[in-house]
Amino acid sequence: MEIHQLRYFVAVAELENFTRAAEQCHVTQPSLSQQIAKLERELGTRLLDRLGRTVVLTDSGKELLPRARRILKEVDSAEGWFKKPEGPESISLRVGALPTIAPFQLPQIIQHFRQQMPQVMLTLVEDYTDHLLDRLLKGTLDVAILALPIEDTRIQVEPLFREALMVALPPSHPLADKPSLSFSQVRQEPFVLLHEVHCLGEQILGFCRQQEFQPHVVCESAQISTIQELIRLGVGISLLPEMAIDPADDSCVYLPIRKIQPFRTIAAAWNRHRTVTRPQNLLLDILRREESVATK
Repeated sequence: MEIHQLRYFVAVAELENFTRAAEQCHVTQPSLSQQIAKLERELGTRLLDRLGRTVVLTDSGKELLPRARRILKEVDSAEGWFKKPEGPESISLRVGALPTIAPFQLPQIIQHFRQQMPQVMLTLVEDYTDHLLDRLLKGTLDVAILALPIEDTRIQVEPLFREALMVALPPSHPLADKPSLSFSQVRQEPFVLLHEVHCLGEQILGFCRQQEFQPHVVCESAQISTIQELIRLGVGISLLPEMAIDPADDSCVYLPIRKIQPFRTIAAAWNRHRTVTRPQNLLLDILRREESVATK
């Protein structure tokens, strides 16, 4: 039993005429008649009786007609849904980001996304790199915004921009009025750092080791906002991502490091084996556009 056979059958049953049914279905009458005969053979029963120029339903035809109508209604509904701009692939989008990225990047990105696809239900997930990658692989996330490196070949990665890590100090610090700093100037300073469970915390420690010094860590935290408050209170200094700088907030001073400026590379990531949906493509386009403007 095929959908087009049911369409031909319903047309003949409603119009009570093979010729008019063929015209309505945009097929030749012989083709329509052949398909209905094939349907009758498959079902093992006669559905229609010709009475001169009129066609009437047999008992089997009367039984099939309401069922055929329901089937065709569901098929038409499904086809219409998939052809809509707001079809099923546009129902939702699940976006993940590192906690050191999400509060600074996602709100503006999501605002722009919502302006173009307001019908999409968004789910935002803030988590560590390993957890986000696991969600991408399991299909419970569509896109993640992460920091490189990402080694898993099952993950498609698109670098977006490089971000400087700045020395953050309280305004009262003796070095706060300098235009830039060298690592030799901060070697002996107490540091307030992100916990190593964050990839950024691990990257900062790795960079310090490359410069052959181990920072004197007096406090660790899981939140950048907490670290900024500790810096403001004079507990220590830190290395923080440039995106965390609020121009309207003068409670911390942010200075670049001379010669060997540390940085991290922010990238979009998704499962290379899953279909990329229209909402996902829109989000990626917004990310590319936003970061190209930000890096000019």
